[in-house]
Amino acid sequence: METNEYKESGIRRSLSTPYKSKLDELNQKVKPVLGRTTNTLINFTDHSLDHSLGVENVYDILLDKEYDLLTEDEKFLLIAATLLHDIGMVGQQADLGRQDYEAYRRNAHNYFSKERIVTEADVLGLDFTEAKLIADIAEAHRKVPLDSLQQEVSYGLGTVVRLRLLGAMLRFADELHVTKGRTSKLLMNVLEPDEFSMKHHKRHENVHGVSRMNSNRNLIVISANADDWEMEELMEEMVTEIKAKLTQVNELFLENKIIISDVLLNLHCEDLVTKEIFLALAEKPHTEQEINEVLNKREKSIIKKILGTFRTTGILEFDTSNGQYKLTASEDTCRKVFNSLKNTDYIFKFISLPYLRGSIGEIFDDIAYRIYSHRIFHGDREDRLLLIRNSPTVLDNLLNEKQMDPNFAQLNRSVVLDLLILNGYMQDVSKKPSLSKEDEIIFAMENIQNSLHKELGSFLSLVQHLDPEKLEVSKDVLDQQVKKKK
Repeated sequence: METNEYKESGIRRSLSTPYKSKLDELNQKVKPVLGRTTNTLINFTDHSLDHSLGVENVYDILLDKEYDLLTEDEKFLLIAATLLHDIGMVGQQADLGRQDYEAYRRNAHNYFSKERIVTEADVLGLDFTEAKLIADIAEAHRKVPLDSLQQEVSYGLGTVVRLRLLGAMLRFADELHVTKGRTSKLLMNVLEPDEFSMKHHKRHENVHGVSRMNSNRNLIVISANADDWEMEELMEEMVTEIKAKLTQVNELFLENKIIISDVLLNLHCEDLVTKEIFLALAEKPHTEQEINEVLNKREKSIIKKILGTFRTTGILEFDTSNGQYKLTASEDTCRKVFNSLKNTDYIFKFISLPYLRGSIGEIFDDIAYRIYSHRIFHGDREDRLLLIRNSPTVLDNLLNEKQMDPNFAQLNRSVVLDLLILNGYMQDVSKKPSLSKEDEIIFAMENIQNSLHKELGSFLSLVQHLDPEKLEVSKDVLDQQVKKKK
């Protein structure tokens, strides 16, 4: 598939003018209705005309541009079925009264597509025979056993249509249309799909393209990006599903000279490898060889590149005496590592590793003084560090959300700092109770609570007097008193 997956396909361009014109007209007829395929299924990825055209372009990959492998009639019926295969996804008002109406419409949409193609044949510009064959092909894009379709069907005088092959081609091409055209960042922001559906939206967004390999035309490669472990798993699951579909159709393909030996995943995962290097070095210093052994499933060239980049930019230090790399004990490095991991489950592993435990003390002291104009010593300091080391939310606030209004100088900023620590820790421990496994944490929370109890009264009193309306009233009273004295 080329960059523009919705261009006019090669298979359509290979058709004679009458068939091509009829398909071009069908595009315009189905576009409005296919634009409503998410009217009751807002969680799902794109199933509009764009998706149908994307699937159509996948045939250029399957046929490897050998369009003569199909007859004119077969190409027409296949493309028409492709344009219409998801028309059954369009929900109706009656669906909304059903329990789990999304599942009802989604799970049976291929059967609804078949029914709609036949009943709307006149509007679609199809005769009875065309509609019946196209409906059978469209229905077969999922669930239907392929061997339930006739192997060959007489079509007109002296012509045969390989119905089962066309159903298999649609099924596999539909599975292969996994590129970023199926979704968009704006679409995800507007729809706010549920967590399960969001994973599929993000998976499509991270697929760069699908094509046959130049070096081996029998292999199809899917190029994609994975910047965390969840996305890597989603991509691997996707390719497993595609391979399963290939198994269903491959015998038919081979019989008809469509040769696909395998589907491979070409995963760009430099960001993911960066996270894994950070975790390894947060545990202890390593040589490059040791990192290669720990990350044995990753390419050595990528590891070497990342180590070189971070050594040059000061994220890593290199000990020439033993050849070991280690993370620089600085706020900038800690922030970079934390931000790299914070949206993954591995953030909880990071906060338990020696690097953070050993470096967070000095980082906290500097932030407390520089941002909050406050120095903390001895037991009070240890109590606060204990909560910080066990709370990604507190670390996020300290490392990233630390701007203070300059007009805040007359208030005790230590109260703000303690509220930030206590509130952030309580948010995390409510979601992950294991973070409170240390007995000393309870005493640390009590210490901070007692400190807040002492300081919060005067803090609130001062804040109350800073209320603009009350300040204006006080100013008016003062002005009146001055006038009376005069």
